[in-house]
Amino acid sequence: MNRKNITCAAGLLLAAMLTISPMNAVAAETTALASGAQGEPTKQGEVIKPFGRNRGYLGVSASNKWMAQARIGGLMLNLRLFTPQGDFVTFQENLGPVEGNREEICLTLRASHWEDELVLQIDQPAMDVLARVGVTKIVIADDQRAVRARYDVSELQQIRDHFGLTAGEQLCVSGEDSPVTVVGEDGFRRQITR
Repeated sequence: MNRKNITCAAGLLLAAMLTISPMNAVAAETTALASGAQGEPTKQGEVIKPFGRNRGYLGVSASNKWMAQARIGGLMLNLRLFTPQGDFVTFQENLGPVEGNREEICLTLRASHWEDELVLQIDQPAMDVLARVGVTKIVIADDQRAVRARYDVSELQQIRDHFGLTAGEQLCVSGEDSPVTVVGEDGFRRQITR
């Protein structure tokens, strides 16, 4: 794990451990976030390779279509991308090796367009599937293939566990400078970090 990834992961975990403050907003799928920092590549000029026809890795399949939610191993997962205003963003997905470890899987999502920082929104059943099939990293890239965010799946799980989120509650992250929020099963979004 490089220094930037460690810094991003540590920032997310630290942010998750800060105080809880409610955000009064109703969501159909999701609601707009309070304005936060602009997204930028994790490493200057870091880009992902173009996706090929075969998007699977180590026997785990991924779709080669534009998706509104992830489809891993033939299962539709409640793993989505949203703009800060709450609009869903379609993406393509690809599975490949984690840098430096060919036995772990990295899920790469390439957004159809980029607007500020995109929000990664995921529930517990999706986290469980990722863990079961061996996905340990998630990389988010923009429409020009520039890497915008990296997430460690185990750290996302630690955040969920720390705040005692239920299976249906969706954890929402969008970078180390933005607040961590949760969309509850009732459709309300609440901010859990500052």
